[in-house]
This record gives sequence, structure tokens and C-alpha cells, in this order.
Amino acid sequence: MKLTCSRNQLMEAITTVQRAVSTRSTNPVLDGILLKADQDLVLTGYDSETGIEFRMEADITEMGSIVVPARIMSEVVRKLPDNNVYLEIKDDTVLIVESGKSVFNIRGYASEQYPEIHFVEDESKIVLKQNTLRQLINQTIFAVSTDHSRPILMGINLICENEVMTLVALDGFRLAVRHEPIPGVDVSANIIVPAKAMTEVARIMSETDDEVVISPSHNYIIFNKGNVKVVTRLIRGEFLNYKSIIPNDADTSLMIAPEILLAAVSRASIMIETDDRRFPVTLSTPDSNTMTIESKTDIGTAREEITVELTGDKVEIDFNPRFFIEALRQLTDEQIMMTFSGSLGPCSIKPESGDRFFYMILPLRR
Repeated sequence: MKLTCSRNQLMEAITTVQRAVSTRSTNPVLDGILLKADQDLVLTGYDSETGIEFRMEADITEMGSIVVPARIMSEVVRKLPDNNVYLEIKDDTVLIVESGKSVFNIRGYASEQYPEIHFVEDESKIVLKQNTLRQLINQTIFAVSTDHSRPILMGINLICENEVMTLVALDGFRLAVRHEPIPGVDVSANIIVPAKAMTEVARIMSETDDEVVISPSHNYIIFNKGNVKVVTRLIRGEFLNYKSIIPNDADTSLMIAPEILLAAVSRASIMIETDDRRFPVTLSTPDSNTMTIESKTDIGTAREEITVELTGDKVEIDFNPRFFIEALRQLTDEQIMMTFSGSLGPCSIKPESGDRFFYMILPLRR
């Protein structure tokens, strides 16, 4: 392999694929990045579950491939003195990196030792805007479980039916659902994508209207944004039927501006140093036009009143403030509807009209 490329673009490629590089593998090859020069320079990172491929332009005079340690390669390229980088393979397992008057020899591995990753897309395709997918993931992934004893809940349930894509996440304390119409898509899917992979997909997506192509299959799913592809194995099993846990009716409903509630809960949580169930934030409605947010801890107290439009019974319920903050910070709506099912029932958060999103948060028992 012999080629010349841009340091800035090479750094971008390394930073992108490094997110999929294994950090605890017993196989040292998986601690590396695969560099392959054919028509383009292609970099790949893989951790046995998720792979990221980045394709970039380069002036290639000789094709070839090698695996180099990701951390060393990243540090070297980041500190190169010039924007032009020359790469060459010597003796099959040594990568020469030249820039300006700097020369590095990085010992790596033969590319034949690297696992083969299939970035082959299925015929079934879901096409949507990158900024839309980024938003869908960010508005649900905070509710994914981190409990390894329940691996099914450590992923996002991706459902595609009737020209609508739905992402669902839940962790036993809260539920996040996001719907997005995709006119013309005839794909039918109900799969579970690991949260780790979805986090990387959201990071890679640009905040533009450029398209991303999603290809789901029975065992894996591919996200293709053109020069970057992400492939990940799916979590096997059946996700919880989220519709079965959504309350059919409510005793209390109120309209509120999400940014105002977010600010009030954030201020109240200042008094809560840790995610401690002993110190919740209390939401109460003394009258039909007022909601009170309070916190009381060993540090001190906080109390704030905000204006609402309430219908139904008064409420006084304790909640983990982090659950509200993580949901509310993703909303851009001017008004949302909150509903409560008694003093022990969940709080539901919906748009003022339509069903674009749905959040449910369980209260803390006193």
C-alpha cells in the first residue's frame, strides 16, 4: 500500500471508526483499525458486535491493507505537522506514516487476521433524513436499561409498519416512544438494536437533510450515510409490548410549557447531589392553575411555582428528577400534555396534539 491523503480527513475517519474499536478484547487485532486501499482508502473498526466503515479519498499508487493499533494511530495522526500524509506498508505488518519531516513506523498486524465484516445491504430499505434519525434516537435512547440481567431492554425496539417507523426504549422505570411517518416505505420490521450501536449512529448522523439508508435483516442492521456505514448485530428475543403498559385513562391532565418545567425541575434538583431515591422532586397541584415543584434534602430545600392548565383531580407525587430532565430536554414543543393516574400511577407526557412522542415515568413510593 502506498498513498497520500489529507491529515484532517484521515483524523476524521480514525475518530469515527475508533468508536467501534474494542477496548477489552482478548484478541489484540480488534484493538486496531483496518486500513485498506483500493479505489478509496477505507478504515474499519469492529468490536465483534458493531462495525463502522469510513471511506475517504486518497491518491493511491499501490493497493494494500494492514491493521494498526487504534490508539497509537490516532495519537500519531493527531500530532502530525503537515496536512499531507504519506502511508506505506513495509514487510506486511509495519505502517510507515510520513508528514513534513516526521516519520513514524507503526507495527501492526496482517489484514488477514482481521475478522470479515459484512456491510452487504439487504433489499429491504428504509430511507429518511439524517437529522430525523438523529432526533429519533436522541429522543428515546436515554430510557434504555443498563441492567445486564435484562439484555432485551439494553436495546432500542425499532418497528416499521404501515409507513411509520417507531423507536421504543424502556428500563422498568420509564418508557420512551417516538413515531415518524415515512411515506412510501413498505418495509415491515420489528427488531432490537443495541443501544451502544444506536448511540454511535446518532453521533455519526449529520444535522442535515442528507439521506441515510437503513437495511434491517434478521441478524443485523446496516446504517449507510454514503461514506460511512455502521453495521451491528441485533439483540435476539422479543421486546416488551409497550402498548400494554400505557394507561387507558387518567385522573388528571394539564398543559404546560416543557422548557419552563425543565428549568424548574433542574433548579430543584440542585439540592439533590446523587441519584438517590430518598430525595425525590415532588410535583403537586394545589389548584387548577398552579404546579409546585419541591425538593428537600440534607443540603437544603427548593420550591417553585409554575402556571399550568389543570383538569381533574389534584395530585402530589414524588419523582426521580433525572427522568423528567432527560425527557424534557429533548422536546421543542411550545406546550405538552401531562397526565396522572392517581398518586401511585405513572406520569405520561404527550404532545399537545397528535402522537409523535410518548413518555411515561413511574413515581417513587413514599
